[in-house]
Amino acid sequence: MQTALENPEIVSLAAGFVDQETLPVELVGEIVAGLAAEPFEARRSLQYGTTIGDHALRERLVARLEREDGRPAGSCKEVIPRTVVTTGSAQLIYLVGEALVDQGDIVLVESPTYFVFLGPMETRGARVIGIPVDEGGLRLDALEATLAGIEAEGQLDRVKLIYTIPEHSNPSGISLAADRRGPLVELARRWSRSHRIFILEDAAYRGLSFGASEPPSVWSHDREGDTVILARTFSKTFSPGIKLGYGIVPESLIDPILYTKGNHDFGSAHFNQRLVERALAGGGYDRHVARLNELYRRKSEVFLAALDDSLGGLDPGISWTRPQGGLFVWMTLPEGVDTGLDGPLFPRSVREGVLYVPGEFAFAPEPAPRPKNHIRLTFGVPREDELVEGTRRLAAALRFVLGK
Repeated sequence: MQTALENPEIVSLAAGFVDQETLPVELVGEIVAGLAAEPFEARRSLQYGTTIGDHALRERLVARLEREDGRPAGSCKEVIPRTVVTTGSAQLIYLVGEALVDQGDIVLVESPTYFVFLGPMETRGARVIGIPVDEGGLRLDALEATLAGIEAEGQLDRVKLIYTIPEHSNPSGISLAADRRGPLVELARRWSRSHRIFILEDAAYRGLSFGASEPPSVWSHDREGDTVILARTFSKTFSPGIKLGYGIVPESLIDPILYTKGNHDFGSAHFNQRLVERALAGGGYDRHVARLNELYRRKSEVFLAALDDSLGGLDPGISWTRPQGGLFVWMTLPEGVDTGLDGPLFPRSVREGVLYVPGEFAFAPEPAPRPKNHIRLTFGVPREDELVEGTRRLAAALRFVLGK
């Protein structure tokens, strides 16, 4: 990010931000004006809220989840007291770590995974182990084998959490297959022998889909409500500037999470909660997401076509994912190509005027060593012409490194 700011001519295929032009300025202006015209509601919105979050917003969020997962209206009302509004989903991730993970505990993640998640877990002193993915997302056979290996080590009682990004994952762009979601919950419950092994479902990109319908959430398969922690955010589908997310957590976790959150902030920004509630209630949020999906669908098509044109046939060892939603493309290079900051490709790419995220950041410490021949790319921020130009520059850097 600093490199991009210092070099305005550089094309950043690295920062996972939303498109600047998509931010809902007019919608937010209308809502704020509407609040200002209602003095009682305006003052209520500008006052402190509660630690758990605005009740009307939490009711609406649960009702939306019912519709998304194909459940009858009102069938999930009992989870409203376990629904907490957070300062983005990142805060919920931190709170879950505080509530669950102690020094030496084990957290299982997809490989590759969201690299920002690794920091809080490692800060807690966790042993983070990666589980392979394929085109259907997290491989349940590999997860089962890893748990069996941990049990053989006598460490099964230290496994606390399984982390998954089921829709359009950051960094891979891959989604968890529909027929793996229920079995994932069953697997976690089956291995919860001495204690509960939780699943943290980070659904940050749910709703950003390019046409195909998204299957019911992992959370929807947890009928007992004691295994899956659902994390959602409005940062990608609405505005990162309002920093609002929410989670639905099992009964056993709600008190420790609220206790820690109360120590953090006494509750997320109440004004932002009222703003989002009105956006949801008036239909503006859904219209905004529909526009986002059309824009990002078009940008993904432009980007993937540019990759085909610039890199297709360059080397049989080069491949990339073709996401059906979200903001990210994951590229694999020949094993001998080091994409890290100290490898040959990154400085050459900067010289050519393009940035990417080295893929090694997205791998857990175990199993070692971390692969170095991957890169994460994003089509979220650049304009369509910049996506084409950035791809051309990346191809030039690759040709130089590969000697072609």
